[in-house]
Amino acid sequence: MRISPISILASGAAIGSAAVGGLFFAFSSFVMRGLNRINPLDAITAMRGINAEAQSNPPFLLLFFGSALAALAVGLVAVIQLRKPGSGYLLVGAILAVVAVLVTAAFNVPLNNHLDRAALTADPARVWRDYSDPWTLWNHVRTVCPLLGAALLIVGARRR
Repeated sequence: MRISPISILASGAAIGSAAVGGLFFAFSSFVMRGLNRINPLDAITAMRGINAEAQSNPPFLLLFFGSALAALAVGLVAVIQLRKPGSGYLLVGAILAVVAVLVTAAFNVPLNNHLDRAALTADPARVWRDYSDPWTLWNHVRTVCPLLGAALLIVGARRR
């Protein structure tokens, strides 16, 4: 049995996307809830530290962007070979995997940047609430997309 290169690439993209989705799931399921239980000033300080580490952590950045780039490549091949078995699954899976990066760039990062610039002298509770609620909502979106994308990438790879 011969395994096609696109199936190998799709499987790698799926594994990476599932790992990214799992990381985001941790934030949606307990990290943000835990931060919501502590003093807002402490939550802001902790989240600022988490964000700073995420932006400068090579393994995370490689996983996050690498899996999206692999998914993008799979999606392009799926478009070119749209009539081949599994291409529809590969295309939709790739789109969903890439959506996590787009949501991060469009919503989560701007919220993180706003949190970094927020003056905390007035009302840290308001600053945290204004950050936490929308950030968590968009994190739910970027959790579901790569997890569903990973599943569809695997289905598409198996049908090749």
